[in-house]
Amino acid sequence: KVKEGEAPDNVHRLSPALAFSFKPWPEEELYLRLMYKSTFRLPTFNDLYYYRLGNRSLQPEKADEYNLGVTWSKSGVGVLSRLSLTVDGYYNDVDDKIVAFPGTFTWRMVNYGKVRATGVDATASASISLARRINLILSGAYMWQKAIDLTDKGSKLYKNQLPYTPLHSGNASALVETPWVNVGYSLIGVGKRYYLEQNLPENEIAGYVEHTLTLSRQLRLKHGSCTLRAECINLTDEQYDVIKYYPMPGRSWRISIDYTF
Repeated sequence: KVKEGEAPDNVHRLSPALAFSFKPWPEEELYLRLMYKSTFRLPTFNDLYYYRLGNRSLQPEKADEYNLGVTWSKSGVGVLSRLSLTVDGYYNDVDDKIVAFPGTFTWRMVNYGKVRATGVDATASASISLARRINLILSGAYMWQKAIDLTDKGSKLYKNQLPYTPLHSGNASALVETPWVNVGYSLIGVGKRYYLEQNLPENEIAGYVEHTLTLSRQLRLKHGSCTLRAECINLTDEQYDVIKYYPMPGRSWRISIDYTF
């Protein structure tokens, strides 16, 4: 209900989903996955009405999503105590995609009439026993995503990658667990993106890799446990932007204490 203007209509939509998982061999931890999902997203109250951000003309976002994936894990692979791998390929057809579009001072919510998103997600994790009570845990993930605007074939924006959507991104981490202290090192990488709809060189934002070093120790107490953690974030003091004209902080340190009871 509204005091002024026209109230938006109530919206109803059937959104079915179907998921299928298959294990070809009982003795192998191998799973094949297939999924179809019809999704429906209404704009939130903030999307519609928040001061300077909201857009009262936003339409609900509708999508048909398809996913094909495989998961495999095994214990005792060479020197590895355990190895796990996943690969997923997906294809999404989206109508009226709701996108938060950053501006110089404020953000705005917009609809993209038709978007096609295809991509591949891959993850890997492994653990290695280095010595008694000393383990090395490795993990990584990679994502390739092509999300293009198919709204208007006659537009200069046709088949352009959506703003702030990198083609390549990923992360990797290594953690050494010891009885005294745990040492972790992680990387987060994002490829180049465009901050405007047209995929022109002058609209590019350079990619970056952020490094983080972590030291942690868990203490067992009488009535719970306490975890002490020290982090050096952006270890290499990389200068980069996530949003154009908003540079991220350089090297920083953080100390935290978690108490569980």
